[in-house]
This record gives sequence, C-alpha cells and structure tokens, in this order.
Amino acid sequence: MYRLKDRAVQEEYRVFISKKLNAFWGEYMADPSGPSSDIARRQKKDSQENILILFRKLREGLSSSGRKDSFALEVYETSLYLSVIFDSPVQTTSILSHLVPDMYTSTTSRQPYRLVTVLVLLLHHLLVTYPAQRTYLEQIRQVTPNLLERPSAAYSWISTLARNLRTSNFVQFEQLSKPIAFERLLPPRSISDPKSTAPFPNLPQDVIYALVSRLRSKARDRAWMIVRNSYRELSSSEEMQSWLGRRLCFDNFGCETSIIRFDEWVEERCRDGHLRPKEGVEGRWMVCKAR
Repeated sequence: MYRLKDRAVQEEYRVFISKKLNAFWGEYMADPSGPSSDIARRQKKDSQENILILFRKLREGLSSSGRKDSFALEVYETSLYLSVIFDSPVQTTSILSHLVPDMYTSTTSRQPYRLVTVLVLLLHHLLVTYPAQRTYLEQIRQVTPNLLERPSAAYSWISTLARNLRTSNFVQFEQLSKPIAFERLLPPRSISDPKSTAPFPNLPQDVIYALVSRLRSKARDRAWMIVRNSYRELSSSEEMQSWLGRRLCFDNFGCETSIIRFDEWVEERCRDGHLRPKEGVEGRWMVCKAR
C-alpha cells in the first residue's frame, strides 16, 4: 500500500490491471451465452472478484496520496462501471460514495462521463432499494443542479422513469426503459484502442444498459404480482400477449437476457405454481393466487 502512494507505481499498477482485465474479457466476455458449467461460472466469478480487488487497492493508494486528477477519475469510473457489469452492488455503493460528488467537484480535468456516473448513481439506488425510493430521492436532490442540470433531458428521463415505478405505471415505464428512450443521453459508441489503458470505451453505455435491464426485471416481478392478484385466467391470444408484454417488459435487452418468449414465460410460471393449464381448454391458464 505504501508503494501505491507513488504516482509512477499507480500508473504501472493500472497497466497491470488492464492486462488482467483484457485476459478476463477475452476468456469470459466474448461469448454472450456465458460459461456452460458450474465450475466455469465459479471461475468467472472469482476472476471478477479478483479484478475488483485490484482496483480497490489502487483506489486506496489514490486516496492515501490525495490524488484527484484525470488518472484518478478514470480509475474510479472504470471501477464503478465494472462493479455494475460484474453485479457487485456492495462495491458499487462503496465506490459511488467516494466518487459522487467529491471526485467530480475536486478535479478540474475533463469529465466526459460525469452524466453517465450520475445516472449510474440514481439507477443503482432505484434498483437496490426497489420498490422504495427514499434514497434515490435524497440522491437526486444532492446532485441537482451541480452535477445534473434541471431542466435537462437526463433529469426529465430519470425522474419520469422513477415516478412511473413509484406509481406502478408499468406501461409507461416499459416505454421509458427501452434503449431508444435513453441512448441519446449517453456518449456515442466507439471502437476500442488496444494500446489504451482503458480498452473498453463502451463500458459507460454498457453499464446503463445493465442497470436498466435489471430494473426492468424487478419491475416485471412486481407487475406480475399485481396481475396475479387481479386476474383469474390468462390466454395465449395475440391481444393478451401484447397486453402482458407491455406490462412485464418481455422485450428485455442488455447483459441480463434476450427477448422473453411468451410460451417460455408461461412454462416458468407453471413450474413456479403461479399458473396451471385450464382443464379442457388449450391456450388458457388459471391464475393461482399467492398464499
């Protein structure tokens, strides 16, 4: 730790982490289907945790040395985005507490991903405390207007998204959580430079996709709970499939899952004991109420 207070050592250590990250990405992230065996999945998780530990040690060195420049900002931002991609919410919360607002208000260097980080902060708190929004509301008050302008397209999007979750307006939430609704707020996608210490320039976009995708999954579960308590039976008609799809966010995206097929979803709900086939009628299911 003492050596990591030295600036030159910090920069060498960052290059070392990049090599580890490149190796991990090539082995585990190139295939979107992911590892097929339990052992491979465990190895992937161990590798993710090791990378996050390396970044944490570097952040501790930066904190001890009081370094707050563009290099330090990149380390904190990359650490944050990876903690989300690797689904480590405890790490995400910890990094955010040091990054926002302190790092952004303490450095005069360029901050091209500041808005992305602010959106990560707000989406993260919507996700980890769902359906409660007290922490989210506290955070959005703290970052406005210094880090998040009001009015602005980003403020309008995140505040409306949160309000629709709060009021269980899942149809509007489904529309606002589609990529077309928020892509314009993010930096344009680019091709990575293999010589760069940050060879994953699309992490800022990917991290927002991941958080919104996970939030859609949370909303889907809650919307289904409401539907389950309100309806006696469901059918496979196109009208019913469309109606459910708009409320249960069937067309998911990002790192979580692909498009959800209605028939596969029904099979899962039958296995869970939420639905059962209606006797003598094909394409209809009785809704089993929660006990």
